[in-house]
Amino acid sequence: MTKYLLLRGQIYYHELKQMLPSVGQLLAFLLSILYLAISAAILTALISLSVIADLNTSFEQRIIYQWSYFLLLYFLIRIQKSAILGLKHRYYLASLPISPKLKHANTILLTLIAGNLPLLAPIFLLSFIPDWVTFGSQLHFPLFALSVLLIAWLSLKNNTLPWLSLLLTPFVLLFAFKAYTVSAVALNSSIILLLLIEIYYEPLSFLSNVSWKVKYYWQIRWIAIMKVPENILIRIFFCGLLIGLTAYVQYKMGQTANGYIQILFCWVLAILIGSYQFDNEEFYQDYAYYLASLLNQFRVRYCLDILPGMLIALISCLAMYLWLNFSIKMIVLLPLGVLLTMISVSKFHRNFFIPPSLFYAVFMWIE
Repeated sequence: MTKYLLLRGQIYYHELKQMLPSVGQLLAFLLSILYLAISAAILTALISLSVIADLNTSFEQRIIYQWSYFLLLYFLIRIQKSAILGLKHRYYLASLPISPKLKHANTILLTLIAGNLPLLAPIFLLSFIPDWVTFGSQLHFPLFALSVLLIAWLSLKNNTLPWLSLLLTPFVLLFAFKAYTVSAVALNSSIILLLLIEIYYEPLSFLSNVSWKVKYYWQIRWIAIMKVPENILIRIFFCGLLIGLTAYVQYKMGQTANGYIQILFCWVLAILIGSYQFDNEEFYQDYAYYLASLLNQFRVRYCLDILPGMLIALISCLAMYLWLNFSIKMIVLLPLGVLLTMISVSKFHRNFFIPPSLFYAVFMWIE
């Protein structure tokens, strides 16, 4: 055990020595330009932790400080990944008669050494929580410490940049949820969930593997649509005609359609748009074997099937909201009705209209 630990330590030390010349010029530049600021920069992580631990920190500040901390830790461990795992010597290490538990224990130890202050400081600060009552009132910080450990794990396990949790999420939170109050506990719980998703599923890798299949799917789907273009064109024409007639009637009557008429209008449009699933079913029967080689998951097929119908539904919703003064509730009902209709076509075939009709009948009764 000791010899294996020393071996991993020597590999880690050797890899770092090989890495230093590549960053030597950058270090010299920092020392010459930021000589007085180096000591202050070392304490940046501790300053960030004091802001993160404070319950009174504002939502925007918490996002900025936490994600800056996450990015710092991620890149700190990521650039040392080869040294920590001994990737250049992985075949030799794999040949050694060492148990997986011992290998993982050495990897954890080297990760703690590589992560240094940003990785160890949150865990160390948890030891100052005096009792379980304080632990519960300050639950956001233990959750933050857990997310820090997940960041370290993710930086070693994944080969792709965690764009969902580290890049996309902070921008969405800053701009989309700026007007809402999100507690620190809810925020850190969401971070942990996103990190676990990226650790186990790697969305970027999944999308890159599926993207080329989707590309060829839409090429052949477009060819099939162009063989009988009137099927989709007729539906688009009647959607526009219904919206135009409703707008004309409202203009002549000088009033907005009431709730019953809006639900009835959504029901007709949902049946009209969703019935396009018949073309999709025929397309899958004609090209069943070829499509099975591209889309081997039933869920992927449905996601692709609903895209054209949902696009028409969303455009119709926008027109209804802007020009017909339909309520937000009715605009939500149309995409749901289209989705239900398309699923009903696949499940019930010629009796597809029954589930969406019952769906809208319930809302007619509530209205």
